[in-house]
Formats: sequence, structure tokens, C-alpha cells
Amino acid sequence: MQRTTIQAIISCRSAILVAALSIGPFCHLGQAQQEAPPTVTVAFELDSGWAENEGTGLDVVVSFPVFMEGAAWMRLYFEDLTLSGDLLAGTGSILRMTALADGAVQEMDARHVQQWKKSSAYFNGDTVLVEILAQPGSGWNRAAMSRVTMGFAPAGDPSICGNFDDRVLSNDARVARLLPIGCTGWLIDDCQKCFLTAGHCTGSLDVVEFNVPLSDSGGGLNHPSPDDQYAVDASSLQTNGGLGVGDDWGYFGAFPNSNTGLSPGQAQGGAFVLVAPPSVSGNDIRITGCGTDSSPSTHNQVQQTHFGPMVTNSGTLVQYATDTTGGNSGSPVIWNQTGEAVGIHTHGGCSSSGGQNSGTSVSHPLLQSALASPSGICGSGISLTYDSDGLVPPGIPISVQATLSGSGGVVTLHSRLDGGAFQSQLMTPLGGNLYGGAVPAPSCGDSPEFYVSFQDATCGLITNPPDAPASFYSSEVGSSSAAFEDHFETDQGWTTSSSGATTGFWERGIPVNDPSWAYDPESDSDGSGSCYLTQNELGNTDVDNGSVSLTTPSLDFSGAGVIISYDYYANLSNDDGTDRLLVEARNGGSAWVTIETYTTSGSTSWRSEVLTGADFLSAGITLSDTVQMRFTGNDGGTATFAEYGLDNFFVGTISCDVVIGTSYCTTGVNGALISASGSTSVAANSLTLTANGVPANVNGIFFYGDQQTSIPLGGGTLCVSGTMGIFRLPPVVNSGASGQAIKVVDLTSPSNPFGVVTPGSTWNYQFWFRDGGSSDLTDALSILFTL
Repeated sequence: MQRTTIQAIISCRSAILVAALSIGPFCHLGQAQQEAPPTVTVAFELDSGWAENEGTGLDVVVSFPVFMEGAAWMRLYFEDLTLSGDLLAGTGSILRMTALADGAVQEMDARHVQQWKKSSAYFNGDTVLVEILAQPGSGWNRAAMSRVTMGFAPAGDPSICGNFDDRVLSNDARVARLLPIGCTGWLIDDCQKCFLTAGHCTGSLDVVEFNVPLSDSGGGLNHPSPDDQYAVDASSLQTNGGLGVGDDWGYFGAFPNSNTGLSPGQAQGGAFVLVAPPSVSGNDIRITGCGTDSSPSTHNQVQQTHFGPMVTNSGTLVQYATDTTGGNSGSPVIWNQTGEAVGIHTHGGCSSSGGQNSGTSVSHPLLQSALASPSGICGSGISLTYDSDGLVPPGIPISVQATLSGSGGVVTLHSRLDGGAFQSQLMTPLGGNLYGGAVPAPSCGDSPEFYVSFQDATCGLITNPPDAPASFYSSEVGSSSAAFEDHFETDQGWTTSSSGATTGFWERGIPVNDPSWAYDPESDSDGSGSCYLTQNELGNTDVDNGSVSLTTPSLDFSGAGVIISYDYYANLSNDDGTDRLLVEARNGGSAWVTIETYTTSGSTSWRSEVLTGADFLSAGITLSDTVQMRFTGNDGGTATFAEYGLDNFFVGTISCDVVIGTSYCTTGVNGALISASGSTSVAANSLTLTANGVPANVNGIFFYGDQQTSIPLGGGTLCVSGTMGIFRLPPVVNSGASGQAIKVVDLTSPSNPFGVVTPGSTWNYQFWFRDGGSSDLTDALSILFTL
């Protein structure tokens, strides 16, 4: 193995942070039936350092084991995962994790790292081997871990209708276990084969598991292969958060599997058809789900099923005398006579003396509205990864990767740079359901915009965004410089206030990540550690009975091309607009004006926003150096939860004066300097070299090589060398009266076959010129080229 490591492992320690080993009380009528598996979360700080592959073939450049003594299973969380290379060009690095207990493997590229939010699947056993595989010369890689969640054997109490638990093992391919919340979800026959579950299960919903194996003899969970685990798409989630019996639903989708490339619907091969609940008389209800069990313990939170008589069909409430336990929340309520799904199981109520368990009808009006307006991967069936966080450099194409959740076909990228008609280009199949393409390189002043479409045999034309071309993805062109930046590690002058609220006041700190309160974020957004949250304490800490406000210090918006960005957190159970995060601004103490309002829940995911000066001008805010912004989280006063957060706040300006390359070495006696303009993109082929400070009317020549050196030559220093020598860039250039030499470089026609410039390669440039009876050189410029 050949690798270069800049930084060795800097720390590796683990300490128990939180133990969540207690199980909820006996499930009576109205008792929600999620059952989070008992876990311990421990800090595990390990940094691989930066490593690259200097060999000639694919090789492991990072490798370390994660061992947790006594763990029945574990899940890994990373602070940073940097995978080098170009996914589209086939040089992207791969993260590989292997459970030593059963050999289960999960592989991720950079796209999957985003989808899994820098975490792993669930692995059985106490040891996981973490590796990064890199292509030669593809760049630097790093894996820095933050924590590990591991599981133990649980205990629980059932909600059984009678004296005996009549559930039996089952293997319905449409039914899945949801973690870490400990609920059940199931595939439905909508266009993208998405999921339904209970609303109260959606507050902490990360992973979907199919083909769940038996638990161990102590009841500790065993996990299926990573091939059968799927990351939830938070942008697809629509839920009411769980408002009680008969009013408790959630609708969401999951990304294709990082190993197989298959969507859950493709892999499992079936989905439930939804129909209105039947009349009570003569009909039975089957519940199939992953409930708790201690007799035998091997059946704990694995799929079991039972049917019993239907008891109630009233409005959005369905009830039945069918056995369930904790963990069954979210299970399909199946009309046993037809096999169709008529509701979502949500609450227990049975006991040894009788009673009934309860669910929410699929005819619930708000659930039907959500099904009619799917979002995220449920709406488009296309998940996108693209090289833009709202700001892109000029002269470089914007790489776009699309992953289909359905069967493959013709995928089209539609883009424009100037606000005119969208131009279409077919995306290139990259294997599996992955397709690649690129928005043409934008110039300064352009406004790149794009969307992706796919003609599905079943669903018809689908797009991402779902309502494209009315909506589309867009970017600014240039680079940003900060006027104010806050990651909330220190106090930079923010103030808090409230109006009527009794709980949920804004606090700055490291998220407590209470495993018994599923609605707070697990961590901050930007990895710095701290953020602002509404009452960052253990327990039920959401905003109640009013509003809480967080106000910035005075900000300078007067710079040309001002840009404002931040990450926000809004986990809401009520989507009627009364619970909301309101963003306002004012100038110098004037009245507050609304800029943005967020009324949809992001579940436990952070979301990002980018605003420009135009957003504030259109709201009547003058772009001065005395602007303030205010973030107000509101609770409408109903029995709902509303948790808010803010992180990664940035105010700066956009400029299109982009610096190309890195200067190094010492200039000669004339002080001449070399610079570059245009683009580092090989495809764009628009690089221009300029030497300034050269004596007037002298001849010289630009040259380049792939190595650096420092050798005195004439009045300067030769700073460029090469594995295969130094390559000239003819012809000879005269500096003219201005003392400036310019060379437009044609990357497609190198002067030597060994001097071919390719994406990912680094070349060094310098200018030699005559100086009287001697010679001199500029300093040197190192340029890393892109696609």
C-alpha cells in the first residue's frame, strides 16, 4: 500500500454520554407504540488525518477498526468525511465499512455520504473496519469520527388483546423496521413506492431496514445487511407529528441503497394498495410490524403478524382487537379479507381483559393532501447531487449527478445561463441508476439555472424540482468574502427575547441530543459543535404558548453583491402555518419586515438558505451598514411541538475576481510576477497567463512542468522542473512598451505529448525573459486543473 499521510491519528477516546435503557410503560388507550431500541451513545473521536494514493492503482489509504466491547450492534457517526476525486470521471474515492461479526459491507461515494448525513448503516457485532479506497493521484481523503451508537437487549410490555400473544413470525417484503425511533413503516403503491408510518414516529427517523433477522437470545437487535438498509430523504417527509388517536400520520421516501443502487420499491418488489376502511361487520384487521417481544426474546422487534376483528370505523379512526406491542406504531392496518391497507396503526389500548388498539384511516384528509402533493424523492423520484452551494466560480462547468428511484431510462438535464429558454442535453448513464451531466461553464454576470427530467413508463414525466420548469435550481457566479461570520462558538452580540412563551427560549451551546426527546437535532449543522437552539436541555423543551426571538447584532449589507446564508432547523408537528420560523429584517431601528417564513417540518435535519441583497430590497430594506435580522420561532398554542435552531450564519459579498492558482518561489531582480485568468477547467480551455513587471520591449517565453524546484538562474530563480522535463509554450512573447507578456494557453494542443493537461493534474508555470546581457524570471504559479 502506498500512501502519504499529513496528519496521524490525533485522538481516540470514548466515554459514555447517554444511556437510554428504560422502556416505556404499559400501552393503554392513547399510548403511542414506538419502541426505540435500548442504546448507549459514546463519544469516539478519531481522525485518520489526510491521506492520498501515490501508487499506480486503486488502494486503501485510510484504515482503522472501531471496537465497542459488549456491543450487540453499532452505528457510526462522522464529523468529517472527505472523499477525493471525481465521481463522474470514475476517480471518486469510496468509503467502505465492514462488520467483522458477519462480514456485512456498506460502501459509499461522496453522494451517499450526503444522503446518509455522514453516518453509517447499522452493523451487527462489536467491531467495524473503516476504510477509504482511493484512485492514484486523485487527491486527499480524510475520515474523522465523532460518536458511536451501540445497542443492548431490551425489555418491554405488550398491548395484547386477551391473555395470550397470538402474533406469529411473518416475512411481508413490504414492511420495514424504522430506526432509531423503533417503529414500523411500509411501502405504498404511489408512483415512487414511498412509505407510510405514524406521525409520532417521524421525529427521529433516519434508517429503513428490510429483511430483519431474528434478535439474539437476550432480545438484542440484529441488523440486516447494509444492502437492505436505506437512508431517509428528510426533504420528502410530510407529517402531522402525531396529534392523537385517529390523527397520526407520516409520509416519506428513502434514497436508493448505497451498495445496490436499488430503491426500496425495486428491491422489495411490492407495495400496499390503499383503500378506504370497510364497514365493521364481518371484517378482520391484520397488523404486521416490528413490535417488541420477550417470549421468545429472539422475536423482539422483528416482523410478526396477527389478525382480529374490526371494532370501529368512525371518521379518521379505525380500531381493532388485533395484538400489537411497542414498536408496532406505523404498521399497516390491513383489511384481512382483501390484503389492502386501510390505515396506519398508532396506539395501543388492549389488555388481558379486552379493549381495542387504534389507528388512523388512510382517508384522513391531510394525509390524502400529502399523497396528492409528494415532495423530495417521493415527488420526483430523482435525487440530485451537484457542485454548487448557491455560489459557483466562473469558467467551470457545474457537475450534476442524478439518481433514479425507479427503473433506468432517458434522463435529461435542462439548463440556461442567461434567463432565456432552457437548453436540453441527455445525461450519461454511469451504471446502476446513476446519471451524470454538467451545466455549461458560466461567466461573470450569468445566472446558471437548471432542472432534471425523466420519462417514467408508469408515472409519466417526472422532474426535480417536482414543479419544474416553474421551479429550478440556481446559483450565483463568483466567490465570496466574509463581512460577518458566526458559528456560535463565542458570543458575538446576539440577543434573545420572548412574547408569551413559557418554554423553548433560545440558547447557545452544544446540542444535548436527548435520546428520550426525538425532536431536537442530534448535532449542530456545520460541525463546529455549537449552535442556537430553543431550550437546549434534556426533556420536552419545545416552544410553548408564544414566540421566542433571536436577533443579530448590527450587520453591514452595504457591500456590492451582498449575500446572506444560514442553516436553520424547524421540526414542526403542525403545518397549518401557526407554528413557524419567521425571518425578519430592519434598517437602523425601523419596523421589522418579513423576509422568509418556514412552515414545513424538516424532521431532524438542518436546512440551508441563501439570500441576496435583492431579497431585502424587494421587501423595502435599504442595504446599509445598520441592518439587523430577527429569527422568531412561534407556537400557535395547540397541542403540537415546535423546535427551532440556527447555525452557520454568514454575511459577505460576491465578487467575480477569482484568483487562479497558487504563487510560490521568489521573483527575480526585476520583481516580475506571473498570474492567470480565465478558468482552471480543462473542458472550458480558457486559461490565460500574464507576466507583469517585465522590462519594456524584451523577449521571453512561458514554460511549465509537473514538479517544483529552486535553482539560481541569471537574475532570478528557476522554480519549475518536470518528471519528463520542462515544456515550453511557444511562440516567444515580447513585453511591449507596457512591460507585460500575455499568453493564451491552448490546453488541447500541448507542445509536448508528455505535457498533456488532464482534470485533477497540477502543473507549475513561469516566465523567462532577457534582461540586458543576462536573463531573469518571474515567480511561479501552481495550478490544479478541474474537469
